[in-house]
Amino acid sequence: MFGRRVVVSLRFPPQPRLLLTPFQRQPHAASCTLLNQPQRTYATPGRPRKVVGEPSKPVKRAVKRAAAKATDPDSPAKEIVKPRKRSPAAKPATAKKAVAALDETATPDEAVVKKAPKTAKKATKTAKKAPRKPKALTEEQQVAKTTRLEKSKANAALKVDKAKIKSLKVVALKPPFPPRRNAWNVFLAEAGRSAESLRGTGAQRQDRNKVMSEFTQATAAEWKQCTPALIEHYNHLAHTATDNGKAEFLRWVESHPRETIRAANSARLHLRRLTKKIYGWPQIHDERAVKQVRSPYIMFNIARNASGDFKSIAIPDRAKLIAKEWAALSEGEKNNYRALTDEDKKRHRDELQSSRSASSPSSVGIPEEVPEQAAAAA
Repeated sequence: MFGRRVVVSLRFPPQPRLLLTPFQRQPHAASCTLLNQPQRTYATPGRPRKVVGEPSKPVKRAVKRAAAKATDPDSPAKEIVKPRKRSPAAKPATAKKAVAALDETATPDEAVVKKAPKTAKKATKTAKKAPRKPKALTEEQQVAKTTRLEKSKANAALKVDKAKIKSLKVVALKPPFPPRRNAWNVFLAEAGRSAESLRGTGAQRQDRNKVMSEFTQATAAEWKQCTPALIEHYNHLAHTATDNGKAEFLRWVESHPRETIRAANSARLHLRRLTKKIYGWPQIHDERAVKQVRSPYIMFNIARNASGDFKSIAIPDRAKLIAKEWAALSEGEKNNYRALTDEDKKRHRDELQSSRSASSPSSVGIPEEVPEQAAAAA
């Protein structure tokens, strides 16, 4: 290595960036030449490797020596050393050896004291975190939480019954119920059709409620100034519209079979229970439906109300008076109303039989099976 540096120093002249370290002159010329050569104060890159991660020459030489020794027949490198397997029982033995390696001079009390921290660590590892206690809610928060839970439960129930509600709506039909008209409604509707303030667009529609309120108040003031003849005219229009609506509804009901109307009423009852809407699905009144049997007390109640003795009396007070009169009747008088109930039972039986025959397969056009053929098929 030293000789190589001498050759390099003799072949290339010293560079200006190299520092010359001054030395004292020596009597011998060769020694002066060696000592006056430039000293490098920076690092130079080494020989570039062919592959990244290539081992250095000393490592390669060590690997070659090891390979040469392994090829020697007497080399112990050829012997395959099998890894030593630990038996399952070896683990407790190591623990026992560790305990035996404790200080022999230690007393049993000291040994117990030394083992205590280990058990404490195990206890801390196995211990579970205590559950967090919920915050105490105020009365307003509790009421809001209860309302929220009830609403979520109701929404979940509606989602579950969504398919059922959809199928029931198809069966329930959409009848054209007659509108309830009176003179004031007809007058208000006529004034609304001719009002220009209700036809605004853009910014006027933003104050829709305010405009409607002002329009209703102005129309009510005009209605109070109407003459009796004008009020009679609007009463006539209201009754005409009501009669036309009832006639249209009756035609619609009669255009459907009685069983279809009965199924629609049943579906409407289920819809009221599922959606919890009392007025959302009213019953379809059908005069062809079989009426229920009326009891003797109902017969007596109908007769007393038809007599006209209870006019201008409130319905609750009227019901109390009729109940007292029924309790005061003798058995002979009550038997008259029981006879009316028996006649009503016969009427109910006949109507029920006719409705069943109307809904039988033969009435629809499907021939009924002959009993002998049905028995043979069974």
